[in-house]
Amino acid sequence: MMSALPQPLLGRDSMSWYEELFNQDYDRVYFPTFTAERNTSESDFIESVLQIPKGGQVLDLACGHGRHALELAKRGFFVVGIDLSPRFIEMAKQNAKEQHLSNAEFVVGDMRESYFLNRFNAAFCYFTSFGYFPDEENQKVLENVAKSLLKGGMFLLETVNRDWTIHKVENQPRRWDEVEPDFFMLEDISFNAHTSRIHTKRIIFDKGQRRTMQYDIKLYTHAELEDMLEEVGLQVVSTFGGKERSPYSVSSPRMVIVSKKQ
Repeated sequence: MMSALPQPLLGRDSMSWYEELFNQDYDRVYFPTFTAERNTSESDFIESVLQIPKGGQVLDLACGHGRHALELAKRGFFVVGIDLSPRFIEMAKQNAKEQHLSNAEFVVGDMRESYFLNRFNAAFCYFTSFGYFPDEENQKVLENVAKSLLKGGMFLLETVNRDWTIHKVENQPRRWDEVEPDFFMLEDISFNAHTSRIHTKRIIFDKGQRRTMQYDIKLYTHAELEDMLEEVGLQVVSTFGGKERSPYSVSSPRMVIVSKKQ
């Protein structure tokens, strides 16, 4: 289906948070929530709103271990998943092999790099995988998405709702969870109103051991994202407050923007 892609530029002296966050602690916290029912219902939503034609080609940007890409491949679509994590990509490849899905391909890649031109019927970026970088690099991500789509191709961007998140952080800046017996997660969360970035300090307590990780994500308003999408030739056609197709409002926990390449 596709020739080998260039590898992301990882030859830096220190790794960025998004190269360290998605480790085995992340697996233990989030994987139990990625149930088969959840993956199916989210894939139903993605397939429906993107109006993917039968046998169409789909790009899963920041695909993780491939939970959506694999589900869509089962439905007969040709899916390419890209993620910066070699570990996640290996997991996705192994799952595709075990499920005999030759129409799902997974590659290590950086969403800031352009790999495709006028190829896909649809693309999506799900579960707050956008906003990791400075503004100009986030804009480059959208530019690359637009380049990868065929004319008329659809793009779904799913992320947290900035307005709802700010309210939640103001009322509950600290979160404490017992993920497993003797495995606890503490998060201190703050929002910088000047940069519009949300900063999280995550502390893991695992059988007496303590591990700390910090990360921050740029939260855009709907109007800002609409302008950014239109700048690269993607016109917003609908917005939802979640996969249930609820109306989008300031009280929606999630924001799903669907756009179309002009």
